[in-house]
Amino acid sequence: MICATPLSETGPRALSRVLVLSLALIGAGAQAQEASTPVTEPDTVPLIEPSYATALIRDVLAAVNHGNCTGNYTVLRDHAAPDFALANDPTRLAGLFTTLRTERLDLLQAMVVDPVILQGDLSPSGQELRLTGYVPLQPRHVSFDLVFGQEGRRWLLLGISVGAFDPIEPPPAE
Repeated sequence: MICATPLSETGPRALSRVLVLSLALIGAGAQAQEASTPVTEPDTVPLIEPSYATALIRDVLAAVNHGNCTGNYTVLRDHAAPDFALANDPTRLAGLFTTLRTERLDLLQAMVVDPVILQGDLSPSGQELRLTGYVPLQPRHVSFDLVFGQEGRRWLLLGISVGAFDPIEPPPAE
């Protein structure tokens, strides 16, 4: 499914004027199985370490950037989960990322600027991870919504949404 809709409100910030490019796998969540690891607190599920989440985000954005620069998205596809690769050949990915290439969005800056993670969700089974947020770059911020599936000890890309938006002014302090 391809979606080009702006992200709705996320926490206290509204990400307006977002150009979003989405790739989703049909039934990505249907594959997850319940883990038998007990949770120490009844209503909390441990999330991955923040620096590792940052590394995952940067890894995906680097692959998108390389694809944008070369027009070849083979590395992004081959670095993702097998179901993602089957659903998205390099030609399809190139077509879906046309807007980002046309805007000449430089994602290299995202390798040195810490992303702002607005939401990080780990599925109850611990097999899927969703990271949503943005990288505060100039002249435009880069939004991301990434879904990963755990395969062995690795997190592999299941779904991706990347876009750009003008920086949002913080609300005035009261």
